[in-house]
Amino acid sequence: MQFADNILKTVKTDGNFSFSKHTTYGLGGLAKIAYFPINIEESKAVFDYVTSNYDNFCIIGNGSNLLASDDYYNGAVICTKKLNGISYENGVLKCMGGATVSSVLSYCKSAGLGGLEYLAGIPASIGGLAYMNGGINGFHLGDNVQSVLIYDGDLKELSNKNCNFGNKHSTMRDINALILCIDLQVKSSNVKEIEEKYNYFINRRRELPQGRSCGCVFKNPEGLAAGKLIEEAGLKGLRCGNAFVSGEHANFIINDGAGSREVYLLIGEVKRRVYEKCGVLLEEEVVYIGEFNETNG
Repeated sequence: MQFADNILKTVKTDGNFSFSKHTTYGLGGLAKIAYFPINIEESKAVFDYVTSNYDNFCIIGNGSNLLASDDYYNGAVICTKKLNGISYENGVLKCMGGATVSSVLSYCKSAGLGGLEYLAGIPASIGGLAYMNGGINGFHLGDNVQSVLIYDGDLKELSNKNCNFGNKHSTMRDINALILCIDLQVKSSNVKEIEEKYNYFINRRRELPQGRSCGCVFKNPEGLAAGKLIEEAGLKGLRCGNAFVSGEHANFIINDGAGSREVYLLIGEVKRRVYEKCGVLLEEEVVYIGEFNETNG
């Protein structure tokens, strides 16, 4: 215990953590405290301390799929942004949980490693993508994952099979655990081929709506496209205050100077109307942090 206490003293903290500064939505209030571990030992010490001393805590990476409440978060945040090392050995790319997609792809390009180009332009951490089994149009990180190292009070290595990757889902979504490291299968490739594939996917992402968002708000139901259902319900352009459904891609809700509550209420209204019109209950891909008021009053 004394050893863990000594490690904890070295961890960077922020007693005035702002979710709005750490999420792609640019929304959310302040948190009581945030911890920024830089390695596995610090991560374990922080997790043990936070789970023992705080009733509320959350874990965030690059904040690309989060909607945090505008209200004060009376709990602790574990932010993995500084847990960002990357290394390669024998066909396996080892990425710490907080490594960003951009840094991973930059490493791959310089090392002549292919297989992850479909991630180009996704503003996420690799840990966050493993958590969500993120990707684009038929390409998902789970297809490249060999194993995931997590900590939930015990250090555990989950094989790909035990991660139970599915539609924007993994085992990690069902448990409270820190994603420490992800082993990814990659392949040697020439720089020109990597660059061509990278440019193809980055150009596809440039076609997506601009503005502050969390990316796609809803999961695609089996055999259906959430954006198409929202469009068929006539909801493109629907607003709640300064939040609106994109006219370019209806599964995007854009923050145009909104508060978190406006986005939250708009998400609920979209779900309600799509169910009334199409008989399909959409499920959020976005993850909520904090408390939200259900009413519009």
